[in-house]
Amino acid sequence: MAIFKGGVIGFGNIGQKLTEYINQDKQDQARIVAACNRGKPNLELARDKYGLAVTHHPQELVKMDLDFVLVVSTSHVHADQVVMTAEAGKHVFVEKPIALTLADADRMIEAVEAAGVVNVVNYSMRYIDAYLKIRELIQSGEIGDILSICHFKTRAFGLYGAGARHRAVVEPEESGGWTVHHACHDIDFLYWLNGPIAKTFATTQTTVPHKDSEEVVLGNFIFENSSMGVVGDSVCCIRNHYTQIIGTKASLVLSGEHEETVLRFHREGEQKPQIIPAVDTKRRGGGIDHFLECVQKGEQSPNSVRDSRHSLAVALAMQESARTGKVISVDGS
Repeated sequence: MAIFKGGVIGFGNIGQKLTEYINQDKQDQARIVAACNRGKPNLELARDKYGLAVTHHPQELVKMDLDFVLVVSTSHVHADQVVMTAEAGKHVFVEKPIALTLADADRMIEAVEAAGVVNVVNYSMRYIDAYLKIRELIQSGEIGDILSICHFKTRAFGLYGAGARHRAVVEPEESGGWTVHHACHDIDFLYWLNGPIAKTFATTQTTVPHKDSEEVVLGNFIFENSSMGVVGDSVCCIRNHYTQIIGTKASLVLSGEHEETVLRFHREGEQKPQIIPAVDTKRRGGGIDHFLECVQKGEQSPNSVRDSRHSLAVALAMQESARTGKVISVDGS
C-alpha cells in the first residue's frame, strides 16, 4: 500500500495535533513531511521537533512532492490556500469555516471540482458518536417528521469583559466573528440532520468594546421543509451542550458534557423515555480518518467544500439579521 505524503498549512495547535496523529497512528497510510506557518517559532518547532521540511510560503509548500495538504490556518486565508492547493493537484482537508464570504466559497468549490481532488471540511460534530446516533434515529424514521430542532453550546473560554481574550472574538476580521468561527458547527449540525435552512432571525451580544464582534449568539431558523430550529452558541465560561428534537413519532434530548452526557429518547404514547448510551467526546482521528480513507479509495466525500457552503451562508445571514434586526433569507446558490 502506498504511503501518501502530506503537508500542513498552519502549524498551530491543530496542525501539530494532526501531524502527531497521522505520523504516529496512521503511518501505514500517510505521513506529514512538510509544514508552512507565518510565525517563526512554530515553524522552527515543525523543523526541529517534528523533522519536517518548512516554509513561510503556502505557494512553496503546495509545489512540494505531496499527495495532500491540510489547510488549518487562520480562517480568512482558507480560500486562497485551498484554491492554490487544488490547482496544484493536491487533495485537501480544510478546517471550518471554509471562508469568510460566499464569493470565496464559490471560488473554492470551482477549484476543487475542476481539479477533481478529494476535499473534506472538518465539521467535527459529524464524526462524534452521540451525534451520529441522533442522525441514525432520524434517518431510520423512528422520530418521524421533525417539527423542531434546537441546539445550544457554550465554549467554556470566558468573556472579554471578564478578562478572557479569545482570538476569534478579538480579531473578527480574521476569524469572521464568533458566528462564522464557532456557531458554524451548530449550524452545520442542524443542516446535516434536517436539510437546508431557508430563513433566519438572529441576535447577538458582546462585552468587547468598540468592536463588531459577537460572544453570545442566538438564531431562529425556518428550514426549507417548514420545520423550526434554534441555535445558541457562546464563548462564555461554562461548558455545556443541549440538543432537543421533537418529531411526530418521538422526541429526544441530549444534554450534559463529555462523561456526564445523557441521551433520552421518548416515543409518543410510551410512559418512560429510553436512555441510550451516548459518547460526545471527539474521536482522536475525527475527520482526518475519513479524509485519508477517501484519499486512499479515490472517492469524493459528502462532507465537502460544496456541502459546507450552506453553513457559511446561514452564518452570514445570521450576522446580517443581527445587524439589521430583520429576518434574512439564506443564499441557497
